[in-house]
Amino acid sequence: MKKIEVTAADRRDRLEMLRIYQERGPQTEKTLLAAGISLESQARNTPWVAEQVKQAEAA
Repeated sequence: MKKIEVTAADRRDRLEMLRIYQERGPQTEKTLLAAGISLESQARNTPWVAEQVKQAEAA
């Protein structure tokens, strides 16, 4: 199994997506695009953000 490297840009986008979610709730692709997060980055990083939200709600 190959380990996936997380780039600095992806880490930044993940944290930004999580911050936006915490401040405003769920967002659309368009609002995340307006925040400077590309569709490709959204596709890669949404699962991580969703897992963080799930864990926070379970706590």
